[in-house]
Parts: sequence; C-alpha cells; structure tokens
Amino acid sequence: MKEKRGVSKRTAGLKDEWLSRLKTQLQEGSRLNFYGKKFEQAGLKASDIKSWDDFRRIPFTTSKEILDELQKKPSKCSLFLPGVTRINFSPSGKELFPVYNTQNDLDRMHRVCAQTLAAAGVTKDDICAVTFGYHLFIAGLFYQNQLEYYGAKVIPLGPGESERAVEIINAYQVSVLISNPTFAMKLAESGIPGVRLLFVGGEPFSSVEGYAERVRAAFGREIGIIDSYSMALCMPIARSCRFDQGLHLMEDFIYPEVIEPDTGFPVPPGEKGELVLTHLYKEAAPLLRYRTGDLTFIREEACACGRSLTMPKGILGRTDEMLKIKGVKFWPSQIGPILQSLPGAGKNYRVIVSNPKGVDRLTLLIEGREGQLDLETLSKKLKRETLLAFNEIKVSDGLSGGPVVEDQRKGRTF
Repeated sequence: MKEKRGVSKRTAGLKDEWLSRLKTQLQEGSRLNFYGKKFEQAGLKASDIKSWDDFRRIPFTTSKEILDELQKKPSKCSLFLPGVTRINFSPSGKELFPVYNTQNDLDRMHRVCAQTLAAAGVTKDDICAVTFGYHLFIAGLFYQNQLEYYGAKVIPLGPGESERAVEIINAYQVSVLISNPTFAMKLAESGIPGVRLLFVGGEPFSSVEGYAERVRAAFGREIGIIDSYSMALCMPIARSCRFDQGLHLMEDFIYPEVIEPDTGFPVPPGEKGELVLTHLYKEAAPLLRYRTGDLTFIREEACACGRSLTMPKGILGRTDEMLKIKGVKFWPSQIGPILQSLPGAGKNYRVIVSNPKGVDRLTLLIEGREGQLDLETLSKKLKRETLLAFNEIKVSDGLSGGPVVEDQRKGRTF
C-alpha cells in the first residue's frame, strides 16, 4: 500500500480500518432519531460516507445537544435502547445526566481496558484496591469491572476513611492502588509499602509538571504510575502504560480528531487543538464527532506496548474559554497545571487582560506567599506553555475563588 502523505504506514493502515468500521457504526447510529435528524439537516445519508472528506461533512455533536437529549425520560430519549443493562450518572452543573450502556457496550469496554491493564503491568496475581466512588457514578464500577474481567483480585474500598483503607491495604497485601493522586499521597504518608503500581485519575496529572515525582516522594520509593483520561460519556479514551510515554489513545475503541476550535478544521499532526471523539463500537448513546471541549495534542510515537497514538501531556485546558491576546490564542485553564507544578503556589489564580493605549496587557494574580514562589521559573514556564509573556505576576496571601478571568477589554468575567 502506498504511504499516505504526512502519516506513517501504520497510521495509514489504521485510518483505513477506522473508516471501514465507521461506515458500519454510522449506519447503526443514523437509525437513532437524534443522529438521524443531524444527517437529514446536513443533507447526508450514512451510506454517503465513503471517504474521510465525506466523514468531515458530518456535523459536530456538542455537549449541550447530547445532554439535552440524555436528560429526556428514557421513553422519549432516542439514545436509550431496550438493550440497556446499566444506567450510571454523571454531574453536569447542578444536574445529573444518565450514562447508558448495553451489555455489549460493557463487554467491549472491559475487553479494551484489559489490554491496557496488561500494558500497565497488572498481573492476575495482583490484589487491587479501588478508592473511587461506587454510588450512582461510574468511576468505581468502571475499574472494578475491568479488573475482574482481566482476572485480578479487587477490593472495592470506595472514597474516604483513610485509616481503614490503610489497614485493609496492608492486611490484604494490596499491590495495585486505584485512586486520585491527592488521596493516594495521604495514604502513602501512613505507610502502604506493598503498593507497587498506582492508577491515578479524577484530577489533572500528566499535564502537571513534576506531579509524578511528588507522588513517588510521598511513597518514598519508585512505583509505577498509570494515568488515564476518560469521560462519563466515553470510557475509556486514553491510558498510559509501564513504558511511560504518555497517554495512549484507545484506537480500537474510539476515532480521535484534533481540530482548530474556531474553524473546525483539523490541525496538523502534533499541534494543539480541541479533541473530537467518535465511537467505533457503541450501541447506547454513541458519540459522533463529539466536541469534548478539551485541549490537547496527539503525537505518533511507537511504544513497546504496541500502541503509537499518544497524548504526551494529557489534557491541557478547556477550549470554551479561549481568549485572543496579543494575537495569540490563550486558554486560562492552562495556568492551573503550571501552578500545581510549583511549590508554594495555591490553587486560586486570576488572569486580568487590559488594553491600555491599544496594547494588550496580561497580568496574573496568584495565591501564595511572597518569597516562597520562584516567579522567574513561573514566568518562563508560562511563556513556554502559553506562548505569551505575562507583563506582571503578583502574589497574594489570600485569593478567594470566583471569576478566573477578568477581560477588561470586553467588560466580562468568567
């Protein structure tokens, strides 16, 4: 096969496999009224999709569109199928929206995840403890089921009760811990010497420089750390492996695109943009060109685990808050992970954009203690990650929550 311009032979072959599978998925998805209407409005039929140019004619699906449909009663929701066997929930603001899965959906999810557990270094002799919640939400059961499917032993600890968690972890020789990194470090302070592998989630990790080193320091030894990226509407999406090359996309589960948020056009390989997802195999509530609103970049790099499409730094921010400053696109949520990588920085910050004398001026107000923060290092990191030079960085002992951005040019905050 002739290699396609700009991609490797492996990726060219993968794209052929994706397109073949997507044709079937689109035929099935278009029978759902929600997507049937989108095809009709675009003047398309699923049978029209024969090339990638055809595929890119399919309208994007927004979060609001799909959440509005999911919040209908099951009898009125076209994304709810008679074959649904599990209904989890996920918060959206003050509301909960359902997460629908058929048994086939669950089986495929567990099968794909089992491959990543092996790549992470989990064995069937491992005893694993899951500290994510099991009530209503999907995270706890997501890990519980994939580990059981794989054949490992699992203790459903759930969140909180750190003293009891430490007792059980040590008494039952837990070797694999599944937790958010903050709680894992709290448990490590009490001593959990048998844990050799930590799966983290629930908060930014790969995007925070130095976070892995801080976690290992809390454990007082070298341990394997596996990061994951998923959404309630699509689990799994990406997970790192024991070779530590970034978060590998589940290319046998989803088709990923990275687009320029303003235009919707694909960005060149390796460039930053908004992640768009399409399920390859999904019966209930499939996603079709779903705009995640998450900012990332994808790199192709062969890994010893067998995968090659990777998000080296995970998720970098949110695209729905983009500002244009000094001609450069800027996402304020990029600042959070940068601050988390610096000792002495608090979690609160505020970006102030002004335009005195017609020239954009960028000020960052951060929570912390004067003299404890290395502002020169912070300034360099900000320039490297955002491509913007901040005119002023101020430190405040106490900075309350509230609007993160004050755009004085347009008189708005968010």
